[in-house]
Parts: sequence; C-alpha cells; structure tokens
Amino acid sequence: MTQPLTSETLVPHPDVAYRRLIVASGFAMIVFGACVAIPSVCQDAIGREFRLDFEQRGLLTTARMGALLVSLLLVGYLGDRRGKRGFLVWGLVVIGAGLAASATAGGYRTLLGAFALSGAGKGVMEALVNPLVAQLSPRGSARALNVINGLFSVGLVIAAIGAGEILQAGASWRVPFWVWIAPALVCASLFLTRGYPAVEMTETHEAVAARFLRRPLFWLLFAGMVLGGGCEAGLTAWGPNFVEHELGASARSGAWVMVLYGVCMALGRFASGGLVARIAPLRLMVGSAVACALATVALRFVGSLWSAWTLFALGGLFVACFWPTILSVASDELAAGSAHLFSLLAAAGIGGCVVFPWAMGALGDAFGLRNGVLILPASMVAQVAVMGVAARLVGKDGKATSGGSAWQRTDGSS
Repeated sequence: MTQPLTSETLVPHPDVAYRRLIVASGFAMIVFGACVAIPSVCQDAIGREFRLDFEQRGLLTTARMGALLVSLLLVGYLGDRRGKRGFLVWGLVVIGAGLAASATAGGYRTLLGAFALSGAGKGVMEALVNPLVAQLSPRGSARALNVINGLFSVGLVIAAIGAGEILQAGASWRVPFWVWIAPALVCASLFLTRGYPAVEMTETHEAVAARFLRRPLFWLLFAGMVLGGGCEAGLTAWGPNFVEHELGASARSGAWVMVLYGVCMALGRFASGGLVARIAPLRLMVGSAVACALATVALRFVGSLWSAWTLFALGGLFVACFWPTILSVASDELAAGSAHLFSLLAAAGIGGCVVFPWAMGALGDAFGLRNGVLILPASMVAQVAVMGVAARLVGKDGKATSGGSAWQRTDGSS
C-alpha cells in the first residue's frame, strides 16, 4: 500500500506544550472568525456612512482576502523553514493593528488599507494554525481539523451577536472593531512558548512539493478549495446585507443571519469531525455539496425573513465540511503535516474568497442581489463534479488515509 508523501515527521518530546498550543490554536480560530463576522455585520452601516455601492462594499472583502492570500503564500513557504512561533505571534499583533486602523478610518481608501492590513495577519493564521494542529494530532487530523475550524464559527457567532446588538443600540460600527483588539493580543501571548513540536526532515521541501504538484489529486483538491472557500465567503460576506437590502430587515436581524449561519457551520464542522470515522471524507463532501446547492438556490426566491434565516443556516451547515476536510484528505494522501501543502490549498480557498464576494456584488449592481447569489449554487454543482472525480481517482490509485480510503469507510467497506 502506497504511503502518503511526507517531508517531516513529529518527534515526540516531553517539552512540547501540546495543551497550550491546542488552546492557542482554538483561540486563534475564534479571533479569526470574529474578525470575519464584524465587517460583514457592519457592512451596511459602513456603506451608508461612506456612500458605497454593492461593488465597493464587495471590494472591502476582496481587499482583506487579497492581502490574506499574499500573506498566506509567503508565510506558508517560510513557516516550515523558519519556524511557526514568530509568525503566529506577529500575525495576531498585525490583526490587532488592522482592527485599530479600521476603527479609526476616515475614508473609503483608508478603510480598504486597514482591511488589507487585517487580512495580512489573518493570512498567517490560515497558513500555520491548521498545519500546527495536524502536527499535534498526526493520527486524527480530520477530526482535529474539523473541531479547530469549528471554533472559527464560534467566533463568528459571538462577534455577530455582539456587533448586531451594538448597532441595534445605535452605537457606531467602529465599536466592534475596538472590542476585539485585546483578544487578538492575548492570543498572541499564548503562542509565546518554545514548546513547539520538533520536525525531522526526510526529504527537502522542494522535493515534496515537486511530487505532490504532479499529482492530479492535488489539483482536484485545489479546485475544491476554490469552490468551497468561495461559497463560504459569499454566504459570510453578503448574508446580513442580503436580508437588510432585499427584505428590509433591521441591523439586528441582519446580524442574526450571521449568528444562525455560524452556529450551523460550527455544528457542521463538529459533526463532520465525528462523521469522518463512519462516512468517507469524499462521500461526505459530495453529499454536502448537493445539499448546499439546494439551500443556496432557494435564496433567489426567498420572501420572508424566517425563510432567509433558515436557508443561510442550512448553507452554513452544509458548506462547513469542505475547508477542513479537504485539508485532511490532502494531508493523508499527499504530504502529511506540510505547511507548504496546506498554504497552497488554503491559498486556493482564499482565491475563491477574493473573487466570489466581489462577483456577487458586481452581479448585484447589474442584475439585482437575488441574481448575484446564484453564483453559490453554481459553485456547489461544480463541487459535486470535482469531489466525484477526486473520489474515483483516490479509489483507482488505491491510496489510504489515516482512517482508510478517502472514498471508503474506515471498516474498509465501500
């Protein structure tokens, strides 16, 4: 049986601060989720203050995600070579600086720059937290990654509730940005430990990268990340604005889109962490894509706030598994625990996050926001095809993951 490509293996050591690093990683994901929710909940208020059209509002997300993408690729390349500690600490400091710059922005261009600064810090989190967790949990990466990424949704929910209530009370949209600066800096202090897991190189980074880049499976997972990340970003970036603009909902009601979406995304990721022991990862993703396509296409026709809440919640539930599960399949099938592999795939997901919010806004300006959301079900139809081909390829190659074939249950049955 062919083993996954691997460039490094964990060297167990009593000095590794496993518990502290897991706690820090979970806290980082909560902060990450909060920093994604706040701009989305505040988007309508920001748009009114600076008199922005839909495309300009979408570009705020694109600026953040574009900077995140550049940071992700750079730090992903350097993280395996120079260690994760310094990058993680400074990444969270940069997030705090970006939040402060957003809270004090006096114009649209300044706000774009502030969002980009915050995005650069988030790129560090995206590049290094997932591979660190995979290294700390080498025999259960799918479960660990789904749980850790589920905490992203917890941050999303907490921040959405807080920001929505702040706006409903008549306070400035700037207040939620100030609130989350301190948690980002506290999280940075948790990563200030020398107890990181040591790695033992068995191949050069370049040799491993050259090998997995030649694998068709890598490119299928790459495409899956673009589609899954783009759909997730579209739901996150436009949910509150959709119900406020299309259904005349209040800021509090818009925030509850994010709350319900985030709760269901968290449930989806926590559930996926358990389901991968019984349902093959690729089968899980094919089924989730079908369900997500049905939920998101219905947004085109939604007529009530309760229906919109339900559909965005279902969108969060079914889109939840893609990001962490694709990463776990890649780790098991291609290069276990490689930050370079994770950063390339995460970059693909962020690429989707850059394009989809802007495209939905541009289509919203041209044809109405209800038609703009049709990008989401289209991406999920494509995801069904991509994951289906990936499943056939894995089955054909006869490769095994840490829990059995990515298209077979762990008991070996198909």
